[in-house]
Amino acid sequence: MSLRAVLLATASVLALTGAGCARPRAVPSSPLDDVSQEEWTIARARLLALRERQPKRPYVERVAVAMIDPRTGKRYQSRGAVAVSPDHAARMILLGPGGTTAVDVWVTRDRFRFSVPGLKYERRGGADPEEARGLPVGLLRWWFLAPLSGRLLVARSTAKESSWLLRDGDATVLVRSDGRRFLAVRTQEGHDEGLEWLAPRSEGEAGAQGRYVDGRNGLRVEVLVEGVSAEEPDPDAFADPDGETPPSTGAGGASL
Repeated sequence: MSLRAVLLATASVLALTGAGCARPRAVPSSPLDDVSQEEWTIARARLLALRERQPKRPYVERVAVAMIDPRTGKRYQSRGAVAVSPDHAARMILLGPGGTTAVDVWVTRDRFRFSVPGLKYERRGGADPEEARGLPVGLLRWWFLAPLSGRLLVARSTAKESSWLLRDGDATVLVRSDGRRFLAVRTQEGHDEGLEWLAPRSEGEAGAQGRYVDGRNGLRVEVLVEGVSAEEPDPDAFADPDGETPPSTGAGGASL
């Protein structure tokens, strides 16, 4: 899904109408004035319920990932694992031929490291989206690390779905969901990221899948969760791979 498609799908995030309506009504000039207390209460309760369902403890998912180069259109596919310590750090390792590490991505809220060992390529950076241009850092930092974080500014609801406008630091996030399917757009310092995510009906199941696009350069990433580990990851998986983590988070090797 292109960023334009995601943006169009989310354009009515503040102006949802009942199911079956052919055309959404226009976004009011003052959305808050148009939201009834009942509608706000329903939407807020749904958001709280979704947040409560988010994992609270570290976990590991086996994933199949495809990255599409925006310059050439070439598709790079691989399998591996994503380890997540919610709201703290995430680590994705994708495997190449013979089980060697093809891609190793480590992110926290304010730091990242992207490595392709076979090419001896490494890039490090901070929280500025420009530093991660062309890399799948935003997907991990946003949707895996803290997908629904932020202060609720505006909420709209119908009988079947809700939309929320969130403020997360200096980023603005629009999310639309019926509880299983999510459409989201995140904007930070003029940088847009779009995502469509379909989750299974029960938490902890395989089958979640999503499509992410970086609006600045067109990088697309497709993810399928093939399995969920019953065991928590090794804490060292979340340490800086080069041992450059601050003393408060420790250091060491990394394994999923």
